[in-house]
This record gives sequence, structure tokens and C-alpha cells, in this order.
Amino acid sequence: MRDRLRAIVDGGPFNATVMVLVIANALLLGIETFDPVQAAFGATIIVIDRAIVYAFCVEIGLRIYAYGLPYFRGGWNVFDLGVVLISLFASASGLAAMRAFRVLRILRLVTAIPRMRVVVSALFASIPGIASVGIVIVIILYTFSVIAAKLYGDAHPDLFGDVFQAMFTLFKVMTLEGWPDIADQVIETHPRAWAFFVIFLLVATFTMLNLFVAIVVSVVEEDADFNLRDITRQNEVILAELAALR
Repeated sequence: MRDRLRAIVDGGPFNATVMVLVIANALLLGIETFDPVQAAFGATIIVIDRAIVYAFCVEIGLRIYAYGLPYFRGGWNVFDLGVVLISLFASASGLAAMRAFRVLRILRLVTAIPRMRVVVSALFASIPGIASVGIVIVIILYTFSVIAAKLYGDAHPDLFGDVFQAMFTLFKVMTLEGWPDIADQVIETHPRAWAFFVIFLLVATFTMLNLFVAIVVSVVEEDADFNLRDITRQNEVILAELAALR
């Protein structure tokens, strides 16, 4: 019985149905943010929303019954279970803040699409490297902020009045959002300030931020190579068993 149920829950039609429910639920959560739609179909939306939550509960229950305790050994399975439990509690809660957590169900697309699992796994695996680069960026940002506060704080207190204000200003510069306006404003009183902004952008933006992308890409490539080697080993084992049977 469990073997037959396991074949069903691992089958394409079952997983495709779950993916359709996840996508439909995501669209429903977006539609209900429109006040006219909420006013006209609010009761219907609530019924559909709860039906989808119960469908997710049935799905998780079937998977747990099919696999038994080994189900909880899989990290993605525990993630699915946590998302469904949070969604169930949020749907039953009358608090608007808690109901907002229903949007977490969209994260189930990550577990439904294998390639997305690879990306998310790589993202988590790259956290140590990203954290190290982040610390370096904070140090660089703090250093340049102290310099900017000393040089331009008196003339531009709204931008560089203290080190924290300077850090926020340079953070905006680092994101390249409206930085020419900030630079032009400072250059009006300090004509040579262009050198400061050019050096800061070269160090903080064009060098350090690109390291984030490099780290993530490196981890994705390593994870892909590992999966390829694992598939190759499995194929070799299968071929060896077939040769032995032959």
C-alpha cells in the first residue's frame, strides 16, 4: 500500500497538480490586494484560499504516510511541512498580520522545481563567503564615511553630518541610485571631491559588489559538478548491475 502511494506522490501528475495549486494560490494572494475585487468576491476568495490550504495539508499527510519517519530526514520535506503549518495557522487566525504569512506558500515553488532547489542550495552554501565580503564592504564603507564626515561634514551636514549619516549617504552612492546628484552637490563646495567619489565607486561598487556574484556563481558551478558526478556514479552502478545480470 505504501509503495503504491509513494509511486503516486512521486509521480508527475501529482506533483504537477501541487505546482498548479501553488501558482493558483500565489495569483489569488495577489488578486485579493485589489480592493474592488476583495469587496466583490471576498467570501469566495476566502473559501478558495482555505480549500487550497486543506489540499496542501492532505498532500503533506499523504507524503508522510507514504514515506513514514524517513520523510522528516529530508530538509526540503521539513521546509514544506513548516510552510504548510504556518499557512494553516495564518489562514485560521483573524489577525491581518498573521494572515499576511500566507504568502509563504509561494516558497513551495522552490521545492516543486528541482532547478530552483539547486539555486537556493547554492545560495545557502555561499552565505559564509557572502558574509565575509559583506564584512569587508562594511569596513570600507565605514572608512570612507569617516573620511567624508571629516572633509564634507561642515559644508553638507545633511549628507555627511556624522559617520552614520555619511554611511547612509555613501550606501546610496554605492547602489548607484542618484549618486550624481549627491556628487554634484558636494563638488559645488569642494571641486576636487570628484576624486573621492570615483575612488569610492571603484572600490566599493565595481570591485566588492561583483564579488557577491562571483561567489554565488562559483558555488552553483561546484554544486552542478557535484550533482553531475553523483549522477555519473549512479549510472555506473546501474550499468554494472545490468552487466552482472546479463
